[in-house]
Amino acid sequence: MGTPTHPLHRTVLAVDVSSFGRRAVNGQGETRRGLYAALVGAFDVCGLDFSATHHEDRGDGVLVLIPPDVAKSRLVRLLPEALAGELRRHNATHHESASIRLRVAITAGEVQHDAHGVVGDDVNLAFRLLDSDPLRRALERTDDVLALIVSRRFHEDVVRDDPAVPAGAFQRVEVGVKEVRDHAWLRATGPVAAPGPRHRSRHRRKRSGPRSTALGLVAVLLGIAVTDASAAVPPAVPPCPAPVQLVVLTSRDKEPVVTRTAVEFEEESRGFTERGCKGASVQVTTGSSAHGAAAALGGGWEGAQDLTEQGAQPHVWLPDSSFEVERVRTALDRDPHVHVRLDPRPSIARSPVVVGASPELAERIGEVDGDVRWSAVDRFAAPDVSEGAGVAVVAALADGQLGGVHPAAPGAALALRDLVRRGTATAPPCTGDVALVAPEQEVATTRGCRLLYPTGGLVVLDHPFVAVEWTALPENPRRRRVVDLFEAHLRDGGSQGAIRRDGFRDMNGAPGLVGGPRTGPPSEVVEVDDGEALRRAWEAAVAPGVVAVVSDGSPDAVAFTSSLEGLLGPRDRVVAVAPGPGSLEEAVRRDADAVVLLASSPVPQQAPGTSAPVRVVAVGFGDGSCAVSTALYAAVKAHDGECAEVGAGSGTQGALETVARGIWGRGT
Repeated sequence: MGTPTHPLHRTVLAVDVSSFGRRAVNGQGETRRGLYAALVGAFDVCGLDFSATHHEDRGDGVLVLIPPDVAKSRLVRLLPEALAGELRRHNATHHESASIRLRVAITAGEVQHDAHGVVGDDVNLAFRLLDSDPLRRALERTDDVLALIVSRRFHEDVVRDDPAVPAGAFQRVEVGVKEVRDHAWLRATGPVAAPGPRHRSRHRRKRSGPRSTALGLVAVLLGIAVTDASAAVPPAVPPCPAPVQLVVLTSRDKEPVVTRTAVEFEEESRGFTERGCKGASVQVTTGSSAHGAAAALGGGWEGAQDLTEQGAQPHVWLPDSSFEVERVRTALDRDPHVHVRLDPRPSIARSPVVVGASPELAERIGEVDGDVRWSAVDRFAAPDVSEGAGVAVVAALADGQLGGVHPAAPGAALALRDLVRRGTATAPPCTGDVALVAPEQEVATTRGCRLLYPTGGLVVLDHPFVAVEWTALPENPRRRRVVDLFEAHLRDGGSQGAIRRDGFRDMNGAPGLVGGPRTGPPSEVVEVDDGEALRRAWEAAVAPGVVAVVSDGSPDAVAFTSSLEGLLGPRDRVVAVAPGPGSLEEAVRRDADAVVLLASSPVPQQAPGTSAPVRVVAVGFGDGSCAVSTALYAAVKAHDGECAEVGAGSGTQGALETVARGIWGRGT
């Protein structure tokens, strides 16, 4: 079973052995071996690697998809003559019952792999052309070993304007097979008969160089065929099996180095298959490691064989951190209908979270040995928590600046909101007093940043290797072996060197070439207990909103409003709503996300319900102001909110925490 892939533009070559079904079984086997030997040899003559193509056996023929980076003109200029020469060599050294004459069709277009092979309009067209009457008649009317037909579009795009193709080499024919009603272009033989004198003279003036080259190649091939007529029978060359398709999902930061190592692995895969066949084809896709991709995995990747916006279902997942893996495993355990099993394996790389600063800021806050205290980092660029790296940054900030914070703790929303106010989404990092808190390789490769290492423990991204098993699909031992081999490839010296060159630390903690002065792993690593809860809490803390304040105008209410406004960010907005029975509905009408009721005296009873959901939190100034019998309590209770009292025995800090939790704590 394979995995669907995105369509790719491919050159399609289809060949069919004439009169194959009339042969005895022994003759058919020898014919098939000769056909593959001829294809391999012809591709080699053209400087192409047949084993690098995708090819499917069709019994009496072969479907070949040429890699997209191979120029189509090479197939027209060289392949027909090279293949004809290989077929003549075979026919000269084998019994007549195993002789080969071929019908050949070439098209080009978008082709997609699915669970059973390849599909595409031009794949269908190639086989319709193979079965067309003009091509069959052309082979019957000649003694040559090959008749070639190309599609109308291929002729227009490739053949017609190629000066290396002799004039008159192709003739237009009409094709009508099943749904195909179009014209195509036929070339019945290898060498083309010399045209009349007038045309020959004009042809020599315009194309003398390329024509000599083409005819010279034909002569060489014919010479080879005669010379090898008495040679030994070529060894049997059975077809290469299709390579195992391996889909690798990785985060954006690792995508460049993973892609390069995947290309090297594809080439290395020839060493673990028979006859040097390509053993693996790797597709690298990227996604938001901690959010989108993990959610897709946790959701079972809707439709086991479907393509989603994340791409094809992965067989290997290379997230930034183990806490992302734990999040997905938790989701899988909760849903009995999801048939996905994760097999997390040790790290392939490591990335400590460090601080980057401009030279001026580094001189001011950095210590002699390159250390920095978290308390010295006043402003920092806001992290993107859609990636696991961003969640690690939040964990590092929370641990260093706040001494650690659990998102569900009573004061967590207020602490994170206070931390958010120091972040900036507008000023570039490592300019002025704005620091960059990020993984080491990002800081090291960001222009203008100097590396500083926070004192105390470090949050370290461990970049695990995760094998993904889709248990609802049939077991695939070949793919499992390729997954293991790909893991071994990522751990070998060459790949680990590439990882270091991209600024990551290798799996043992050795720094990259662009790393800083720290040569070993940190002495203390800060564990991220619940990365997903921390991500939700941070997203809630940074989300802009409209806060409606319903105040009775008392001095306590005015002072508290001032404290509340100190927590607001530049994208937040406060609207004042007059107290009254319809205050909550008025706040909804003014697009408020949350309502804060502030009162020193009893408030009017609020109308039950609102036309849209809204979060409500209240602060009553005076003992008993939040008693269950009060209108203030009834208003928040109807909206699942909280009411805090500021009285003789309680200050404003607890009330601020209650309000912050009501406005920005919705993510926990």
